[in-house]
Amino acid sequence: MRTEGTRPLRVLQVTNTAVGGEWFYCQVTGLAQLGHEVIAVLPAEGPLTNRVRAAGIHVEIVPLSGWRPRQMPRVVAAELKLVRLIRRLRPDIVHAHLLKSNVACRIAGLVASRPLQVSQLPGAAHLRSPILRRIDLGTLGAADVVIASCEDFARRYRQFGARSVAVSHYGFDLRPYHPTVPPEPFRREFGLDATTPTVGMLAYMYPGQVKAFRDIGVKGHEVMLDAIPHLLSLVPDAHVFIVGDELRGDGTYRRSLEDRARRLGIAGRTHFTGHRSDVPTVLAGLDVLVTPSVDESASGATVQALLMERGVVASDVGGLPDTVQHGETGLLVPPGDPLAVAEAVAELIQDPARRQELGRLGRLRCLRRFDVHRTVADIERVYRTALAGRQEATL
Repeated sequence: MRTEGTRPLRVLQVTNTAVGGEWFYCQVTGLAQLGHEVIAVLPAEGPLTNRVRAAGIHVEIVPLSGWRPRQMPRVVAAELKLVRLIRRLRPDIVHAHLLKSNVACRIAGLVASRPLQVSQLPGAAHLRSPILRRIDLGTLGAADVVIASCEDFARRYRQFGARSVAVSHYGFDLRPYHPTVPPEPFRREFGLDATTPTVGMLAYMYPGQVKAFRDIGVKGHEVMLDAIPHLLSLVPDAHVFIVGDELRGDGTYRRSLEDRARRLGIAGRTHFTGHRSDVPTVLAGLDVLVTPSVDESASGATVQALLMERGVVASDVGGLPDTVQHGETGLLVPPGDPLAVAEAVAELIQDPARRQELGRLGRLRCLRRFDVHRTVADIERVYRTALAGRQEATL
């Protein structure tokens, strides 16, 4: 017979994106594999919704998106739908990801059945917007637990006065990312031999709706492109790959980045590959991966590169120091500094032995920290501890 501390839990996992979201997919499927009843709430049909449903997870569609005044009727209708859903399902836990979902669930929980409210933070770029910051912190008191996806976010939310803060890095299936994946297929695709230095950036493209990211997008694509002329002066035969595409949008932002490359005179050495589903193959073909983000959590792409024992250069910001320890598993540079990016990349390109040594240690540390089984065990432990504390408080 199961005790209260081991019984399966009913968990509502809520997000406001229907694309990307590997971290969400791994968490909901991992919790279901532990025997918990997981209901996934997504904002619309889409690739992520299809993946979650195909994994056997029950899906509810609640369109939690939009902040503008003209969107308010739909937002209010979605909020009421969320309240009714919580009242009908009576979950033990409502676990939200991303700002809009977090705020919506905090509000809904106040008027619904008061399940345990868990807010998880894949990113903190919204804190640079005075309005979004006020919305987040103004509703923070309704969250029973905040799960930060890196140590930096945890420190910030403790300072903000969150009631309980835990750290759990978003994990995923690490098995496809292995240093034995051959580099030749990707290099042959672009007519490059084994000796050609290759550098890449792997990220969705978004300029960001927050004013702070209008000139430089959240992922720092502009920084990467601006670094390439100096990099080519240091490593003249290098080729650079910009891997990924717009998360949402009509292609305007990607075209602006391609135009930037042409203006900088680097179009012949800079390859915009678009979205690639064969990430291990891409990473195997690179010598160095760059993550020049202006704001970032632990960065899945950076973890994947280290699992492949690639050289890594990343911004010293947010959760990236959780993934990259400077001089031990890669190199950290100041955010928004193209010259520092170029010089760090050149340093790793020109010292293959050091690059490989950093990559080997990086793989060992990432295997311990970012495995999805560890992540799910951490999340389950947070749930159990918080529920036990709530039960003791009512005795």
